[in-house]
Amino acid sequence: MEKVSVLVPASRSEPRGAILAGVVFDALLGAEARLRTRLAAWRAASRARRARACAARDDARARAKLIALAHHYESSQPEFAKDLFAAAKRDNGA
Repeated sequence: MEKVSVLVPASRSEPRGAILAGVVFDALLGAEARLRTRLAAWRAASRARRARACAARDDARARAKLIALAHHYESSQPEFAKDLFAAAKRDNGA
């Protein structure tokens, strides 16, 4: 039996890039829940803003139609036209 000496290189430490990637990945997983919550709140607020804008446009469109109808009836039925004008002003919140 012979004795054989073998040189074994020292084990390498983990690459810095892998450590950094692990830290970033861990931070992303931790931030995911907060990010999802913020995104959901942002989407809800955005939908509410769009709904309010759409409602305002619909109200303006309805008032414009009432005013146009009032102008149409102004010469033939002035009392009815006055009522339509009053209704258009009331709908405006005034």
